Amino acid sequence: MNFLHISALPVWSMDGKGGMPSLRETLKGHLASGHHIELVLPQYDPFSDDEQPLFVPEGQQLVLHFAPCRWLLTLKKLRIKARGKGDAIPFAFRWILNVAMLLGLTFSLVTKSLKVRRKGFSPDLVYAHNQYAALAGYLLGRWFKVPNVTRLYGTFLADLMNRPLVSLRYPTAAAGYLVPSSLVICANDGTRGDEVARKFGIPDHRFRFWQNGVEPPSQPPQVTRADLVARFGPHLRLESCWAVSCSRLSYWKRIDRMLRALKVCRGEGVDCQLVLAGDGPEKENLFALADSLGVAEQVAWLGAVAHDDIWALMNTADVFMLTNDVTNRCNPLYEAAWAGLPIVSVTDPSTADLLHHRENALLAEKDDTETLGKLLAEISRDEPLRERLGSAQKKLSETFWTWEERMRVEVAELEKLVPGKHASVGA
Repeated sequence: MNFLHISALPVWSMDGKGGMPSLRETLKGHLASGHHIELVLPQYDPFSDDEQPLFVPEGQQLVLHFAPCRWLLTLKKLRIKARGKGDAIPFAFRWILNVAMLLGLTFSLVTKSLKVRRKGFSPDLVYAHNQYAALAGYLLGRWFKVPNVTRLYGTFLADLMNRPLVSLRYPTAAAGYLVPSSLVICANDGTRGDEVARKFGIPDHRFRFWQNGVEPPSQPPQVTRADLVARFGPHLRLESCWAVSCSRLSYWKRIDRMLRALKVCRGEGVDCQLVLAGDGPEKENLFALADSLGVAEQVAWLGAVAHDDIWALMNTADVFMLTNDVTNRCNPLYEAAWAGLPIVSVTDPSTADLLHHRENALLAEKDDTETLGKLLAEISRDEPLRERLGSAQKKLSETFWTWEERMRVEVAELEKLVPGKHASVGA
């Protein structure tokens, strides 16, 4: 079959070392099933401060098309200014900016997709990534008379659903659920998208709620700690205990909790180094915080890191840290478990079925950085504890899907939407 993918989210970012693994794995899974993919993206990342065109690695199997979206640079500058003034910006102004983003992306993605169609590409299905592309997916599905699928990567609406006029107050977030679609696929990432779907009245036959898969390397990385020290420079110390974190440096990731915990840990006399793989808008603020806490020398800022190097870090580190605000049920958690890394994290309903205190993780309350730091010190000192928790993590990982398994299930669902055109490998 021919799948037209449209996305408001960048597939690759930070020189190809970041972006969204779940989006990339979706594209790979559809290609691996024998289907032809053409992908329409905006020329710029709508959700970052970067004004450079999107980065695309060489050697992609799918066909890429870019919507120019020249209007987006102006809108991005307005959003940055609004964010900088925080609560001083009226809610109505932020509402207008978000709706303008939704409508602008809808127009640009639809216009570019129609040009792709005129060049001879005839889609059998339209697949829209994220709520900002959902309306474009619906309009294209009706135009081409084919099914349209909306893929959602989490939501913040779960705790707001009992308030009045939620869909009017947060129209862009609600669009992913309320825009008509043949199927809505929502990530089970701890943000309770299934609850939102039920409250919006989406019937079960049009909704799938799946956890992401894990894509481990075919064999354990052969990279040693000494190799990583040589690669990433003198900030990594070979003799220290490594507590690694892999995430974008955004506010809701709450790296500040890790820095405060590190100060407590160092106060206990433990030689622990926080190894941060990732980049993002909070970088300068976090640099300043580390300096003010007196732990700047104990933090290794690796910046954007290729996925193979993430696996190498996972297999050579001593501890994994995860202290997000909204949800901690995310790909890095699955990968850490797969690598058998003990985890120091925060108590979170989203991971209550995965992480159990002193069974496979050490957990503190979200804002109790004193306890978090003492737990980090304890596990850094206690190698038998690390081994016991790590073994339990490895056992947990046996319950996870690989991405190949996850995408095999998804493709089967998509093929049901287009009877008579099944083309999966091995079908």
